[in-house]
Amino acid sequence: MKIMVSEQFQRFMKSLDVDLNSLLEAAGVNKVVWQEQLTLSDVEYWQLMNEFDNQLTDEMILGLGNITNINTFMPSFFAALAAKNGEQAIERMATYKSLIGPVHLKIVTKSDVVNIHIVGNSLGIELPRFTVMTEQLLLISLLRVGTGKPIKPTAIGSKYQYGAQIDDVIGTRSQRLTDNCVQFQVADLQRAFISANNSMWTFLQPGLDQQKLVIERDQSLLGTVQALLLKKIPSGSFSIDEVAASLNLSKRTLQRNLGALGTTFNDEVQIARQTLVVPLMKDQALSLIEISYLLGYADPESFSRAFKKWFQQSPSIYRQQLSGRLKN
Repeated sequence: MKIMVSEQFQRFMKSLDVDLNSLLEAAGVNKVVWQEQLTLSDVEYWQLMNEFDNQLTDEMILGLGNITNINTFMPSFFAALAAKNGEQAIERMATYKSLIGPVHLKIVTKSDVVNIHIVGNSLGIELPRFTVMTEQLLLISLLRVGTGKPIKPTAIGSKYQYGAQIDDVIGTRSQRLTDNCVQFQVADLQRAFISANNSMWTFLQPGLDQQKLVIERDQSLLGTVQALLLKKIPSGSFSIDEVAASLNLSKRTLQRNLGALGTTFNDEVQIARQTLVVPLMKDQALSLIEISYLLGYADPESFSRAFKKWFQQSPSIYRQQLSGRLKN
């Protein structure tokens, strides 16, 4: 994916004492911001988000979660503020979220409340605390700035501790939940935005739609490669030559197309393996050795090393914990 990183945004990050290129290096991503663009694979994107999580304080997260700090250099946020009310603004945020990164907003409307779930669009990825906090704070800030009212969510939560500073800004006691959710009253979302600007929206929409089409086209190739890998890895026939042949492409063309999207064939294989591993681990009839071979590893040691990288623990310990949860 290509992410726009304007000079304004880079200056804002430096005002927080955060250097993006230094963060990329610390995250193990061999990329730099070049001509206000950064090309990352999904794997690299999440490596960077995890490094943000490691290095940014709650005060810095609050700065990034304030829409007035970033809407001037992120057109999708500016478009949301130009909406007629919060309901339309959040729909625009959900529609154009892919322009910022591989995160989705899932909107569930009930009679008097709306739940907004924040999820990653890469299978098997657990959103880091940094991502959850900033996404939820941006939604709250969007409504407050748009309406000019001190709107509070009726409920908010995730698996993480929020901290006193963040709880104070939210104004609602956070909860420990199994997913990442923020809830608002429908009446609050229907309040008119003082920032509404239909002329600005008319100007911004064509460019946003064009960017979205490009991303969807690129994601179509990645989705097809992932579907093939999920099918081929257990059979053992998943070399780049075999996948390229299934797509009626040459090996070189497939490599070039993946490279243009900021990923590699090996990266995509690892993503597919990580997607497959959890359901395989739940099958108690399979031994760890059998799972390693079903995932295409030449030996169990290689599987164990990869698993520790994905889940920060050994496959045997993970399976013990999983078995305990399934029994309960």
